[in-house]
Amino acid sequence: MTCGGAGPVVDDPPRVLTVMEATVTQAPPSVERALIVGSGSIGVRHRSVLEGLGVDVRMLSRRPGVGDFADVIEAVDSFVPGYVVVATEPDDHVAAVDRLAEAGFAGRILVEKPFAELAVEDPSDRFDWVGVGYNLRFHPAVLALRAAISGQRVLSVQGRVGQYLPDWRPGRNYRETVTAGQAGGALPELSHELDLVAWLVGPTTVLRGWTIRSGELDIRREDLALCVLGLPDGGIASLELNCLDRQPTRRLVVSTVERTVELDLMTGLVTCGDQVLHDRHVERNETFAAMHRAAISDGQGVCSPSEAITVVRQIEQLRSGPVTESAGGPVGDIGSQAGADGRYGD
Repeated sequence: MTCGGAGPVVDDPPRVLTVMEATVTQAPPSVERALIVGSGSIGVRHRSVLEGLGVDVRMLSRRPGVGDFADVIEAVDSFVPGYVVVATEPDDHVAAVDRLAEAGFAGRILVEKPFAELAVEDPSDRFDWVGVGYNLRFHPAVLALRAAISGQRVLSVQGRVGQYLPDWRPGRNYRETVTAGQAGGALPELSHELDLVAWLVGPTTVLRGWTIRSGELDIRREDLALCVLGLPDGGIASLELNCLDRQPTRRLVVSTVERTVELDLMTGLVTCGDQVLHDRHVERNETFAAMHRAAISDGQGVCSPSEAITVVRQIEQLRSGPVTESAGGPVGDIGSQAGADGRYGD
């Protein structure tokens, strides 16, 4: 099959398991027990997904009366998990990993994204394996896009992701969420795109960036970010990340020397010209299930700490530099400077 006038398009890209398919296969015995550190909405989601995979799951929470354990040493010693998911607030991720190591845990760990608030040392040598929860790598539509551009020179990537922050977590005051606090903002909360571009096309460098607090939301960090990244073969990626779009949006358009492929993650549609490469809505838990299956087996495809720390460095770069005033609020412009290395996916 061809599109864009040249080259084959893979008809059957690598496919992740659906939740139903994943559920019927028992998890490997080495990770029969998993501990979730953190009892917020994302921790509850991880617990539900892992239980669906047949794993015995317990939760560690510092909140009184919530979770199965309140003390990390007790959880590690009495439950003896083989796999731990760190799903606390982003500014606590590194401390939570340290507490696990100090409690004697040395097994497999998945840390929610972003890996940290600031760039830190890679903790991989303290555990059997460490990964980071950029689950969109396991979205079937993303895999279809990756297969369609594999081995080609990428000239440009355009991406946009946005959703109105008060709609993110129904039933909760957005002002009380981590997104509105010092550890939040559009860049870390929507950093999937920074990870995905590097995973799809190779290491990226920050060329230019702007961060804006529009004044439309009561938050401490940016609600709109524009990023220009350099690609490995001389191409450019431009990304917009925002907490403002009233209609949720998540799109990527990738142009290579041979074709242009468009991805809409809200619908699961991937097209190349008039050809449809993928067209199926994917439930969020499906990507989490596929990520966890990889994490508790060989780790194939899961974001590494070094890749995630690169994303953290890039967020720091995009937020740095002189600040000027706009009609809507402060704007940061880093100008042009070299970015940090990023490593190609699996």
